[in-house]
Amino acid sequence: MPDPLSLRGLFSGVDTSASAMSAERLRMTVASENLAHANDTRRLADGKPYARQRVLFDTMLDAHGQATGQIDASVVKSAKYETHYDPNHPHADAQGNVMTPEISPILELTDLLTASKAYEANGNAARGLLRMHENALRIAQD
Repeated sequence: MPDPLSLRGLFSGVDTSASAMSAERLRMTVASENLAHANDTRRLADGKPYARQRVLFDTMLDAHGQATGQIDASVVKSAKYETHYDPNHPHADAQGNVMTPEISPILELTDLLTASKAYEANGNAARGLLRMHENALRIAQD
């Protein structure tokens, strides 16, 4: 555990909030990309259309297995697709089926909203911590 009197320990809460803000920003980006590609049918290099992505959060641990206060955010792709029959579609396969990613706009908008609120909450927490440190310095000067 960091020494609370050291400068590193003094700003560890701000570092934690900044790490969480970065993770939430990634979640907003991924949700936005999913919304933008919700109806994509164009096949990519792997032969399939765009795949829905999700962000997974994990707490980073130090060498002793203790939480560092940092968040590891990783993006994983889903392998779920919907198919519908449309033989006249330019991206239809030989059987006339068109694949689209299984993306729910309501789910993506909800994820975007919750990530935005979590980002805002972490920003407020960081500002609050900085104000507390600032007030403590003022008290120490008096």
